[in-house]
Amino acid sequence: MKSSVSVRAVLLGLAVFLAAPAIVRAEITEEEKAKLDQLRDECRVLVLIQSKLDWYNRTQGEESITKETYKGHEHLFSKETIQFVDGLISRTEDPDEKRRLRFLQGYLLWDYISLRTAHFGDALKNAESNTKVEIEWITEPVSYRDLDGLLDNESDPKKRQELQAAQAGVWKEKLNPILEEEEKKVLELVQEVGYGYIELSEKLRFVDLGKLISKSQEFIKKTDGLYRELFAKEVRESLGIEPEEFTRAEIGRLLGAKQFDKFFPPELMVLSFRVFLEGIGIDFGTAAGTEITIDDSLHPKKNPRAACYAMVVPRDVRVTVKPTGGIGDFDTFFHEGGHAIHFANTTTKAWEFQALGNNTTTEGYAEFFAYVWGDPVWLKRYREIVKNYNRYSGNTTVPLMTDKDIGLLLRKAVLKNLYFVRRYAGAKLLYESILHDGKPELYKAHYDGQTEDLQEVYRVIFGDAYGFELKPMEAMRFRTDVDSFLYSADYSRAYLMAMQLHETLQKQHGDDWYDVKEVGTFLKEKLFRDGTKLQGPEVSKILGFEDIDYGAYGRQIHSRLAASAALLK
Repeated sequence: MKSSVSVRAVLLGLAVFLAAPAIVRAEITEEEKAKLDQLRDECRVLVLIQSKLDWYNRTQGEESITKETYKGHEHLFSKETIQFVDGLISRTEDPDEKRRLRFLQGYLLWDYISLRTAHFGDALKNAESNTKVEIEWITEPVSYRDLDGLLDNESDPKKRQELQAAQAGVWKEKLNPILEEEEKKVLELVQEVGYGYIELSEKLRFVDLGKLISKSQEFIKKTDGLYRELFAKEVRESLGIEPEEFTRAEIGRLLGAKQFDKFFPPELMVLSFRVFLEGIGIDFGTAAGTEITIDDSLHPKKNPRAACYAMVVPRDVRVTVKPTGGIGDFDTFFHEGGHAIHFANTTTKAWEFQALGNNTTTEGYAEFFAYVWGDPVWLKRYREIVKNYNRYSGNTTVPLMTDKDIGLLLRKAVLKNLYFVRRYAGAKLLYESILHDGKPELYKAHYDGQTEDLQEVYRVIFGDAYGFELKPMEAMRFRTDVDSFLYSADYSRAYLMAMQLHETLQKQHGDDWYDVKEVGTFLKEKLFRDGTKLQGPEVSKILGFEDIDYGAYGRQIHSRLAASAALLK
């Protein structure tokens, strides 16, 4: 599963584009300007405090106390404050200032809800940090947060089932009850501010959900045969079982390409990223003269899900990863590294464009970096990195991939790309529309089953998207596998934007653009410097496309499959 920006970044990555009422414009007074400056500064400081606390919860397992941080700041997240900013939006003509205010209002609206539900988030994080489970064949109790890593690295199918059963027990007994109560409260609060959940999500994500679902389902149907053929081939060749025997417990091993682990030792993860950046004229330095912080420790209470924290942009940008070995670590690190490079090279002084805004753009940049691990040109370059590493590292010898190895890895990467589109743009958008009481028009054309038993709804929708049947136990994640206010819409569009960026660079500099310094200049000067100001469709236009769509994604998928076939001849 792809990693994401930090939880705080998820909360901040929202913007509300509210229609301004038709009123006579009045000049914004000096008193209002002073009030706005104070409001912005107080929000900035609160966000920084919460981000730092969340960093220590994620990396050290420290107790989550987000609820406590709101004390003394309740006035920020009130209807009066939201209406104050709304009034400024309606009277502001400068487009950049209007956008800043809209981003700020989105943050205030979100935290109006977050303030009143923070105790649920604290309870959830603390349960994840502190829960341990007994595994029959492991001597000491295992931290819940370590189960995913154990599951992905376990070769024994029976033991994988036991690990998954342990996870399901935690979901059922500890996490799902918290999430169910939170869902009820969030729906109440959304109505309190005058919206339905889906309606507010569309405004926060700046997306036409129905249009995105329809386009995604069209692409999924068009490539369904290709996906199922690849899935069956990979299951047979990688795992030695028939597709009918495949279970959710095997997905990490299938997509994690465990048979290629020997080619991707932990010591080359950061090094390969540095070499990649150097080729395109970028490094770990920030626009403020500092350097990106990397935490790759294996603390037992550390959250295994990697994340980037843009604490103070661009001066203090951090990445946390918990490596378990293999190309999955490299893919994840490049993704989070993409976020970090974006924020480290942000030069705008507007705080809203440093910390707020819709996350489609930064997720698109992150996926752009991660997608190189499915590019035959980069994989051959990585082989040279390994060759040079072996030459200068003394006795350590890392095996070199053959052309056949690269071909097999490419094929697996295509399967993984299609899997994540089906998961996020397909299953999650449909399921979460139902979960949050969305209108049937959103999903009826693509799912016409019952909607009362959510665990069963999850089991059916995700099983169809994945291409294998889910067991009831595997569908117990029907509450834990949910992103706030349809974050999956941001991921869905980010996948497409990332491939548009790849295609643009190939057209401008050729397939081997990895040693072209102008690439880094383009990224920093045309895209990264504005932080989160640019929205996904605006980035697409800069790249020469009409909008974010599946065109480039489909072309890249087929091109990479063709390269795989050529290498496997």
